[in-house]
Amino acid sequence: MKENILVIHLAFIGDVILATPALRALRAAYPTSRITLLVQLVAAPVAEMNPYVDEVLVYDKRGAQRGLRGMWRMARKLRQYKFTTAICMNFAVRGAALAWLARIPRRVGYRAQHAKIFLTEAVMPIRDGSRHESENQLDVLLPLRIPPPDDMSLALRVPEAAHASLHALCTARGLTLDGAYTVLCPIGSYAAKCLPVERTAALVRCLRDQTTVFLIGGQKESAALQVIAQQAELSRSQVFGGDLTLAELAALIAGAALLITVDTGPLHIAQAVRCPTAALFGPTDPHVWGPRGAEDIVLQSERTETDGLDIAPEEIMAAAVRIVSTRRKTT
Repeated sequence: MKENILVIHLAFIGDVILATPALRALRAAYPTSRITLLVQLVAAPVAEMNPYVDEVLVYDKRGAQRGLRGMWRMARKLRQYKFTTAICMNFAVRGAALAWLARIPRRVGYRAQHAKIFLTEAVMPIRDGSRHESENQLDVLLPLRIPPPDDMSLALRVPEAAHASLHALCTARGLTLDGAYTVLCPIGSYAAKCLPVERTAALVRCLRDQTTVFLIGGQKESAALQVIAQQAELSRSQVFGGDLTLAELAALIAGAALLITVDTGPLHIAQAVRCPTAALFGPTDPHVWGPRGAEDIVLQSERTETDGLDIAPEEIMAAAVRIVSTRRKTT
């Protein structure tokens, strides 16, 4: 039977990327059905690169569609699509309530935060730390009796336009992307997940003798990245602090020999574009959130104070050398 399916995923960038196996399984179960993915504004660019959905809709819940009135307007818009099934990927009640307001007949989601009252079928929200988050997200498909996919990898389809615009930007900065460069993302969503400035600068000094280094982060991290570049005597042209779209960032990471990153969005982008990764973890669990590629290495900080990760630059450098050496042997 051909369905018109709405997947509601109102979490952040990394969470949406980690939904790849669930969306792959859904597509395999309904190969001729239309699958639409509803995300919040910040995650829309990565959602649009997902190869298993037909359309992406944006729910600007923090902006133009915030509050109850905004939810009502979003629900009225969704009614026009005449969806037959809604799959609510988040624990928060908002997605389930939106599906109910949109009058979608079949509403599947988690039995959490009173969401059950808006759902026709609900599953228990169990997260015990024993599985990767990409596996956890498959639970929402249990009422539909959809089996896990054989392929549990993440995936993004980077548009050619993003590769072209990235190269144009780099050319304007006098940079060459030769495929042998390293991308470094030292700043996470809060201080305990970050690599301190001094350690990052020391790491850049170690790396730059072996490879071209690009520092990446969002607009909020731009000033801190420039401080790191100054301390490491790295050209400002090699700092991308909010200068790239998410598609261009994915293109940059896809072309890299290595990504060194803390636990944040670029880690999951790297997994989706097959970039070998040295992942730096502190308070979060790499078993749940970490990389799973054969070439990837996880370094765990023993200290979890708020002043950042206690991982020596020399240890990170050694991991980077191991990854690059392994890749050279297998290519």
